[in-house]
Amino acid sequence: MREVVVGIIGCGTVAESIHLPALKMISEIEIGALADIDERRASHLLEKFHLEDASVHRDYRDLLKNPEIEAVWVLTPPRFHAEISLEALKNGKHVLVEKPLATSLEEAEVIRETLRKHGAGGCGDRPKGPVLMPAHNFAFTPCFERALDLLEGDALGDIKEIRGRTVSNLAFYKARTDFRLQAKGGVIEDQMPHILYLARRVGGPFRRVLSLEPYGEGRPLIEDARVRAELGDGVKADLSAAWSGFIPTFKLTVVGDEGRLEMDLLRRPYNLTVFRGDEREEIKLGRGFLQYLDVLRGRHPSYLREDLHFVEVVRGEAEQRITVDEGVEVVRVLDEIMEVLESRPKPSVGMERVALVRVEDGDVKRAIRESIALLGGLNFKSGSHVIVKPNICFWKNTENMVITDPRILRAVLEILDERTDQITVVESDNNSGPAEKRAEKTGVLEVVEECGAEFLNLSHDEYVEHEVAGFKIRLPKTVLDADYLVNLPKMKTCNVANTLITVAMKNMFGVIADKKKVRLHKRLVDVLLYVNRTIRQDLIIVDGVTAMEGLGPIWGTPVQLNLIVAGRNPATVDTLCCHIMGINPYSVEVLWRAYKSGMSEINIERIEVLGEKVGDVKRRFSYPIFLKKNITGAIRTALKTYL
Repeated sequence: MREVVVGIIGCGTVAESIHLPALKMISEIEIGALADIDERRASHLLEKFHLEDASVHRDYRDLLKNPEIEAVWVLTPPRFHAEISLEALKNGKHVLVEKPLATSLEEAEVIRETLRKHGAGGCGDRPKGPVLMPAHNFAFTPCFERALDLLEGDALGDIKEIRGRTVSNLAFYKARTDFRLQAKGGVIEDQMPHILYLARRVGGPFRRVLSLEPYGEGRPLIEDARVRAELGDGVKADLSAAWSGFIPTFKLTVVGDEGRLEMDLLRRPYNLTVFRGDEREEIKLGRGFLQYLDVLRGRHPSYLREDLHFVEVVRGEAEQRITVDEGVEVVRVLDEIMEVLESRPKPSVGMERVALVRVEDGDVKRAIRESIALLGGLNFKSGSHVIVKPNICFWKNTENMVITDPRILRAVLEILDERTDQITVVESDNNSGPAEKRAEKTGVLEVVEECGAEFLNLSHDEYVEHEVAGFKIRLPKTVLDADYLVNLPKMKTCNVANTLITVAMKNMFGVIADKKKVRLHKRLVDVLLYVNRTIRQDLIIVDGVTAMEGLGPIWGTPVQLNLIVAGRNPATVDTLCCHIMGINPYSVEVLWRAYKSGMSEINIERIEVLGEKVGDVKRRFSYPIFLKKNITGAIRTALKTYL
């Protein structure tokens, strides 16, 4: 029988560690093509798995145009699942798509309707049309398959309750990208689909979500969530998912009126325990101690069994075990969970807090002290190593609107010096020149020296290399290891890469050690999100004394606001700055995505503003677009800069 030629779309860790090792063990297929936005990742897999005859594509659409490719594995971040799956179906390809099927019910319904139009696949010699199977690998775990057999035989009587918990360690997967951190509900989107699908298989369709308990431990992402729901025939479900620094686990308990069964699908995939009254039966399905080694080596049995099943479905040799309808239902429940999350009241105690203080009579130090006091003070131990990151993006501070006002830097350093003498002011090289020269020409270096602090060019620091959106970036160890980090941005509009504003989040772009950072502008939003999630900011003090509007970040026009904005969450601080500048934060992509990923709040009604009222200080800024007045302002600024 001839081989099925398949393509892989998305060449990250899920492909490298899970599917490709399994697919290489299936003799009935040939891997004909790989696609990834980063061709280096695809080429790496080409070499690692000895796929000499496979082609490599940067654009997945080119792979789908290949008539020899019959089926594709969609292994990208979830936000691309629906788009790629639809395109594959339109090209007549069979699709195995990683969970969840889509990131919204609307997308999932479109997939289902498209599949119906093209004719659903079935049994027989060959499917009648393209097959699409959502990937829920744990359904193919030996202990779960045996559990289904027992339940169908009424081993427990009527099912009353399902309890499940999946715990994942992100470091365990050595992810190539941070898409899991970008998930709109954090762990809810990443891990909850696993437990939702298995609960549905055991207890029937979900009727409703009863409650949600998200736990964030004060962090911007939801890292632990517990869902209570009701399934068919009144079965109660208590399901939870978490990210942890410990060994991953996936426990499932099914309770009936005549007994219960327990399993850990991840650690003990071949073992199942059944309890009936006082009796305890341990069912062992093979592998013994070797099953633990299999899991540690990334060889969980469900990976191969799932891929082999899909190949058999494509060849018309098996009936599809995981249907699109089931995948759509998982998405529906995820949507319902997210609706509960969004509708939860946010009491004042738990709201994001931002301080807004006027600078009166030029006394910036008094305003900064007041803003810090409103936030609860400086929460670091005496003698801590404090890193201060001002905005020194240019070599001249034209009309005091380009870089952080040196007076603000001085005030902050003097306040910090009351608690510690370990203070380092940092900046990195950029296309405007070396950090030291920019600091010297703008007077920043003089302030640093007079205050007894140190200045460090981060481009000369030791670094840790991170991969983000297809780019490798260098994050300095000094910043990563800081006891306390203070971000001192400038409030400005920005016409770089459609960012609209440059305040707290954009100022952290300057900690990247790479000298040629302009290359990162192609994926600037992804980079900004990653850096701001990776590097903790303990205090943010925004220079809103002289802000900038128009063609920022260099060639704009000054705006006298005489404000200090302070907070501890960069995206929330930037949101408040947007409202001060008359800019809709929902129109700023980096803020919208930060909000959708659970990193911050974007609704002004859910931000507790301390001090001044926004309505009393707001002013409509000119957007960073090429209007006549902005061009005129840019020319005037250029003349003042160079003459």
